[in-house]
Amino acid sequence: MTPKAITASTILQAISEESMGFRFGKPERPNELSLACILPILRETSQERQYITLPETENVLVSDSGTINKVNLKNASKKNVYVRSGTIFEGKGTQSRALTRSAVLFPGTEVALDVRCVHQTHGIRTGAEFKYGGITPLAVDAAVYSAGYRQQDQQTTWNAVRQTSAAMRTMAGTPEQKPEAALPAEPLLHSVPRPAPLFRRMISSTPNVPMPPPAEAAHSFYQGEDNLKQNFDDFARNFDEILSKARLHENQVGLALITETGCKTVELFDLAASWEAIHKDSVKRMGTELLRGPDNTSVFDYKPENAINAVRKVLGLPYKTNLIYEHNPSNGEPHIAIFGLTASRYVGEVVELDGRAIHVNILEMANV
Repeated sequence: MTPKAITASTILQAISEESMGFRFGKPERPNELSLACILPILRETSQERQYITLPETENVLVSDSGTINKVNLKNASKKNVYVRSGTIFEGKGTQSRALTRSAVLFPGTEVALDVRCVHQTHGIRTGAEFKYGGITPLAVDAAVYSAGYRQQDQQTTWNAVRQTSAAMRTMAGTPEQKPEAALPAEPLLHSVPRPAPLFRRMISSTPNVPMPPPAEAAHSFYQGEDNLKQNFDDFARNFDEILSKARLHENQVGLALITETGCKTVELFDLAASWEAIHKDSVKRMGTELLRGPDNTSVFDYKPENAINAVRKVLGLPYKTNLIYEHNPSNGEPHIAIFGLTASRYVGEVVELDGRAIHVNILEMANV
């Protein structure tokens, strides 16, 4: 194991053992029937931040490269800016995309980063601007990330977007739209394959429901179920009161989500200021899991000690570490290393800035 890889495992151990200033808060449920609870992760430290996050600045300019799998970013600020994997870039007159891996943008630099389209039927317009659009839902991430924290192909992302959007629309009771309302207003600049028959995974007490036959499936496809950002926002508005109960705590740096089947995800920053900037979007990301209620066969034995033990179990897995990206300093800028984690059903990403882990994200894969 290389010295850099040791840092990735050390941070997981520190969280689990509640050392280096980390400690677990009190687990919370959005309501007494929820099959999930949130475990806040807190930290007291005198460390200072070496960066800000993307939601904290308007000085990062994001534009369309003209190709489906790249967007251009320019950091016009005077600080390092951290951009989280799964960040949604909401297109203004172009298709929305989601970032495949995290990045640290140095002041004054311009980069082209890898993305996946999350609005299949919208065309591309070269040079069009994007704005920050939150974070991809946990259900999408669980479906598209595989071993080594590597995203699968674009078609997998489109399928995950449609399945997750269908589940959110079902939970929210969103009325069907007229097909014409969701058709693209401009010609597509890339080919869009005809959607194959899908099976929607309804995240509710209802059993899995098959999609309609091909003709009807195509009809439903153009009713907005490929527009992740729109459906995600509509869903969150319907359940805003419940989601808001996952409050931000003093010194909170992250959280873990635990359901009746175990820990689904763990995410945290090194410092509370960074978590505060992303807290609302991170809670929203887990909305469908937080709002699932019991069916006739589900019993969720809610005990705080069980929640903590479930998180410790995931943090203590024997993760294999792979280097996703590394930047070695050449002009006085900091060293950057991004690692993928893989163990059993879980994958994750650890981002290091000058040898210090600044962000950790672990999630359970859906198809394992």
